[in-house]
Amino acid sequence: MALQLVPLCTIDSVLTEPAMVGISPGLVQQSYLVMHASIVGERLSGTMRGKSYFDWMTVPGGVGTLRVHAVIETDDGASINVRYEARADITKGIGRAHGYAAPVFTTTSPEYLWLNLVQAVGAGSLDGERIHWDWYQVAEAR
Repeated sequence: MALQLVPLCTIDSVLTEPAMVGISPGLVQQSYLVMHASIVGERLSGTMRGKSYFDWMTVPGGVGTLRVHAVIETDDGASINVRYEARADITKGIGRAHGYAAPVFTTTSPEYLWLNLVQAVGAGSLDGERIHWDWYQVAEAR
């Protein structure tokens, strides 16, 4: 079965300075509060609702890992839970990280029930306090 990537949305977020969670040999854990996130796309648009955190961990080999759980409030008022993990190449520094994510969604909103079946993938980059993602729905090629 061949797959294709269907554009879903772009996300632009503004983060706070990280709070240190812990440090051990070869491991650094930090948590970033997301101050604002805008979601823009033909099928999914809105903003982040409430507080969300980017939980970041740096592991040996120049790899950063990210875990996020957030709520999207769509432009038409629906609530959508999104969670994802990501891996990033931080060999050029955390401030210039580039990585890949695997988002999944849950919602009870009738207009967005289709998202409950979506496995998304995304590519993103961190530039100081800003992070940008391009997310795509994984679908069968037609």
